[in-house]
Amino acid sequence: MIFEKTVEQPDIKNKLKLPSDSNWEKLPSAAATLDVKDQDNNTWKFKYSKSAEKADLGGKGWKDFVKNQDIKAGNKISLYKTGDSYTIKVKK
Repeated sequence: MIFEKTVEQPDIKNKLKLPSDSNWEKLPSAAATLDVKDQDNNTWKFKYSKSAEKADLGGKGWKDFVKNQDIKAGNKISLYKTGDSYTIKVKK
């Protein structure tokens, strides 16, 4: 697992800020577009950005994912990496 996070309102409106205790070695070392599969096997394109102090997932793909999954504050998001593939899970 790369991280698990309880979603907050700014994560829904803007972009998902990754927790500081994320498993960083499983993420790119620079900005990238990540193809991420959800539990329904749909693929979403999230923009990943990283600076020395923070990292986040955003872009149109993130906003579409939030809308499609009806994500609310308080839901839990988990991101996993297996081989070269990323998977995201939502617990409501």
